[in-house]
Amino acid sequence: MKRLILALFLIALSYPVMEKATSLKPKAEGNSEVYPYSYERLILTFPTLKPLISDLLYMQTCYLTGNDVFNRWKERKFSRKEWKTILHNVKVMTRLDPYYFDPYYFVGSYIPWKVKDDREFLEEINNVLKSGMNYVEDWRLPFFIGFNYFYFMDDKVKGARYLKKAADMEGAPYYLKLLVPRLYAQSGKYQLAVIETAQELKRAKNEVLKKQLEKRLKALIALRDLNFALERYRKVYGRCPASLRELVERGFISEIPQDPYGGEFFVDKKSCTVWTTSNLRPVNTSSR
Repeated sequence: MKRLILALFLIALSYPVMEKATSLKPKAEGNSEVYPYSYERLILTFPTLKPLISDLLYMQTCYLTGNDVFNRWKERKFSRKEWKTILHNVKVMTRLDPYYFDPYYFVGSYIPWKVKDDREFLEEINNVLKSGMNYVEDWRLPFFIGFNYFYFMDDKVKGARYLKKAADMEGAPYYLKLLVPRLYAQSGKYQLAVIETAQELKRAKNEVLKKQLEKRLKALIALRDLNFALERYRKVYGRCPASLRELVERGFISEIPQDPYGGEFFVDKKSCTVWTTSNLRPVNTSSR
């Protein structure tokens, strides 16, 4: 925020600089208003004003992507090529000033929702954020990367890995420490989920978080043991059991454990794994 206030003050003193920067925009085909900037041309023209130029480009990009919201009360639809150009311009901003947080935030919080079906594009966004992690110490950068992986790209293992980086950083919300092992469990890494939760429980000092971690650990241990028993059953009989009751009847488990969240463990026939109806979230039993 301070950066933007300073930039606004400098704009009044450097109008000629803005005019020159605008004149450096390459001509685009058609009527597109999205122009790619050249890092090389900008630093040749403004060798000592790189942070200021980065601020100006960022403000122009924010205006461009939000302009039609104010004018027509509906969001402008950019083409994939235009989003590519916008991302290119953000890369230029971060090359001019790699410590400038706002462009990374724009890339992580906004653009993925516009290109969510384009895995290649999402990977390119993640690469920009990964580069930013070398300069900016903020939990939101690995959080955006992890979110993109598990939510848009359906890669829960990579998602959990980056969310753990975010969870371990100062200022990160405590719920990330619960989300990471859940993603590991959903991707079949049950033992890793148990280990992560047990380690967090040892480090936890907040009593509320401790209780949540204890409940999560109990549920994850039950899921791990049930899935291990199911795998042994498959090796013996060469098929998936019809239900958890069959594991009891065949002696693979002594009883079906209770889900501490109030749900019920069951065999997912499609994946032949054990999961729970609670989805590792508290179930409202009063509505049953």
